[in-house]
Parts: sequence; structure tokens; C-alpha cells
Amino acid sequence: MVPPKRYLIATLFIAGMLLLVAVVQAFKSPREGGVVPDVAVLSLNLDSFETLADLRLEDGWAPRFMGARDPDQWESWPSEGGFGTPWEPASPFMADQALALNGPDGHSEVALWRGLEWRHYRFDAPLASARLDPVKHNRLLVTLNLGRGRFQTKLMQVPEGRVLWASDSGPWSRFSWDGKAVLLGMEDPASAHRLLLTALPVDAEWPESTLAPWDEPGLASPSRGWATKLDQLWDDGKDLPGPKLLIPWQVSSRLWMPRRDLLWVSSEGVWTLWRMREGLWRREAAGPGVLSAQPPGRMGLLTLTPDGPQRSRSGIDAPEWETIPAEQAPWPAYDAAWLWHQERALTTWDLRWNDGESPWPKENQRNSLLTAYRGEWRAASHLRRSVSGWLPAGPQVALRELSGVAWVWVGDRVLLVRLAGTDRLRQLKGAAR
Repeated sequence: MVPPKRYLIATLFIAGMLLLVAVVQAFKSPREGGVVPDVAVLSLNLDSFETLADLRLEDGWAPRFMGARDPDQWESWPSEGGFGTPWEPASPFMADQALALNGPDGHSEVALWRGLEWRHYRFDAPLASARLDPVKHNRLLVTLNLGRGRFQTKLMQVPEGRVLWASDSGPWSRFSWDGKAVLLGMEDPASAHRLLLTALPVDAEWPESTLAPWDEPGLASPSRGWATKLDQLWDDGKDLPGPKLLIPWQVSSRLWMPRRDLLWVSSEGVWTLWRMREGLWRREAAGPGVLSAQPPGRMGLLTLTPDGPQRSRSGIDAPEWETIPAEQAPWPAYDAAWLWHQERALTTWDLRWNDGESPWPKENQRNSLLTAYRGEWRAASHLRRSVSGWLPAGPQVALRELSGVAWVWVGDRVLLVRLAGTDRLRQLKGAAR
């Protein structure tokens, strides 16, 4: 039986209308409900990005740290360069939550976007470091530059702003990757090649002050004159609270704290896994080689053998090394900007490793944001002479792809904008779990 002609015409009409709606919807901005495939991101304009928050800056204020220096990040870290993961150096742009600012006369503040309003936490010293805890974002860790080589670290509860504790410290501080402890430290004033570290809990009282004894059986003893008792430390070192350990340190040294009771250190061609046991740091294992971390799940190790360089890999919790076949692609030089997932890795600047069979989509939104907000940067440059000094080439864009947002500093204000939903963002969030 052949359907009546009028039904065929009606069906074709409805199908045509649905096709027309689909085509029109595809060209709408995400704000209007449109869907933007990755290949089209290059054509996004100012209307394509939803503004979530807008912070006006007084003249002389900028999202810049003062005197910041992580012990394993000597070179200047581009604040817009990472994903915002807890193993990266601190950035003034924190996830989709907060912004660290330094201003004239040594004043500073952290502006927190919470409950559709800005909350301001102000300090009477410049900020050298600021981080939100990586799990709940309810703890703010700041390190203040008090001048004359002195620093203070504070742990605060947010949004209340209550100071949970404060301690003299060095010019940096960081959370463990699980967000349950804070790692901070300072250089030995008698030798730049010694670093004193301590780990303080986030949600508990400070433990007793101790110092790693370096007396584990079967492992090498420290060099002669090495401090293994509290009374052997210098005065500021004695005042540093909690369980401490003094470790050898060079410009090429690196450290990682995946959990509150685990610390991996790579220094002077030797790797060491430290574990907290009964309030005391003790060496779990050590050996020759250079660590090249593959966060968040693995540690890589490079060693020299009679047959040449050898690569091994282990989980984070224990040194159970597995040799890597020589035919596997060479690892990239270690940088905290890499995000590793199974047998692939990439950075937010789109550097890639072993990304062949199932590649991540390209990152295209940074250039779209730079283009979209160039007009606002140009307007701010005409209004304030300081803008051309801070931002001579255009607006600064700090992607936070794991949070689905970007921070855009145009000069006289900083905006928090929602990124267009793409396959890349969805794949990255899955990889970071």
C-alpha cells in the first residue's frame, strides 16, 4: 500500500525543518545553546565566551607573584602555562575559583569567586605563592614575602577567611596531591645545597617536631656533619614545626608529594622515596638514577647501564620498577606542565608525546580568546600607561581546561570566562581522574 501523497509531502517538510534547525543551532554560540565542534573553535568570537566573573583592578595591581621561587622551578614559570594541577608551580590563576594579586606599597590580596560574588582576603605583605587545596578548594595556602629574605606561610579556611596556622618558611609552599598535607621548607643558610622540608597536616593539630635520622639499615649514611638531630639545625630550622627532613639539593633536583605520607626526591643522580612513619620521615628505598615523574599515576626512572640508558616505571606508592622496552618513544624532558594518561601525554600548549593512534583534539581556544579580547586590551592600554608595561603584546590568557574556564587579563580588569564545550575538554577531564 502506497502512503497518500499528502503524508509524503508533510514528512519531507518536517524533515527539512529539522535539518534547518540543526544547521542554525550549530552556528549559535555556546551561550545561546549552540554546539561548537573542535574544528570550529578558531572562529569563536567575543560573544562565544560566557563571562562568569569580572574583577576591576585598581591601577598598580596585577596577578603577579613577588619573590616566588619553587625549589624545583628556578626558571620563570608562565602563569598561563599549565592545567592547574597540584604538582605544578603555583600560579596567580587558581582553577575556576581564585585570583592572587599584588599591589603598591607591599599590599596584596586573594580574590575568591564564591556564591556569585568576590570575596577578598587582604595581606600587608607581597604574595610569593598562593594555592587552593586541590580536592575541596576550601583551604587557601599563601606564602608572604616579608622582605630581607624572610617569608611566612599561612593556611586559611575559605570562604570564612579564618587563619588555621602560620609558620615562618622559605619562598614557596604546596599541597600534597591528595590535599591532606602542606609541604614547605627553607634553605640551609650555611649551604645552598641543603633543603630543610616539613609536612604539616591540613585538618589536624601540628605533630611533634622531629628530624629524619638517616639511620635506615641497608641504606647509605649521610655525609659527615649532616644534621640528623634537632639541636644540630640552625635557629630558624629549629623553629620550623612538624616532622622535618634535611636533604641534599641542586638546581637540577626535583621533589613530588603524591600523598601526605609520601615524598619522592631526585637529587645528584640518586632517587629516594621517603615515607612518614609514626611522626618521623624515613627512607623507604633509594637507588641510582634520575626520576622523571609521570603524574598523576606513575614515576619514571632513567638509569645508566653498561648497555646504555635504561628507562623504568613504577607506581606512586612503592618503587616496583618495570623496565620499558627500548622501542617505546623517548620520554619528553621532565616538566610539570605535562599531563600523563596511560601511554600518552600532552601540555596545555599542545606539546605531545606518543599521541598517535587516538590523539587528543588540538587546543584552539587560547588563540580565539587572544583575538576576542584584544580590543579590550587595546582600550585599557589607552586608559592606563601601566598596561603596556604589564602586557606589551596583548591580553594574557590562562586556560584552566580541567575546570572548563579561562582567566583573561586585559589590563584594567580580569575576567573569568567559560570555555566552549569541546571533545578535548571532555577527554582531558577523563584523563585527569
